[in-house]
Amino acid sequence: MKGISSIFSSLIVTIITLSLAVPLFLYFNSLYNFNSGIIGHNFNKLNNAITTQLSVIQMGDTTSKVYLYNYGKTTISINLIILNNKEYNIYITIKPNELISLSKIINSNITITNATLVIEANGNYYYYEL
Repeated sequence: MKGISSIFSSLIVTIITLSLAVPLFLYFNSLYNFNSGIIGHNFNKLNNAITTQLSVIQMGDTTSKVYLYNYGKTTISINLIILNNKEYNIYITIKPNELISLSKIINSNITITNATLVIEANGNYYYYEL
């Protein structure tokens, strides 16, 4: 009985190795691209959180006496304000060193006592106790 020649067996091993290399390369390449996208997204969120410098100044018990102050160097975009479990879907930008009244943003003057203010600014949420 004759066996498989060494050249033929080497070719079979090479073909099997190459046929497995392509799917493994494609799998790890897609995994790398997916993780790079997640890392980039998380970096952008962290960068927005660091550059967003928003302060809430309360001088009374109504929204006309509560002010939002941008003390950073970048413009802040506010898309949502939640006050006393009521949502205000808005779009307002606050430029650097700008002070704006909360009643002007939500278009109403509400009395607030022991309220929670949630602001979505530049894609991040900020919580304040008033």
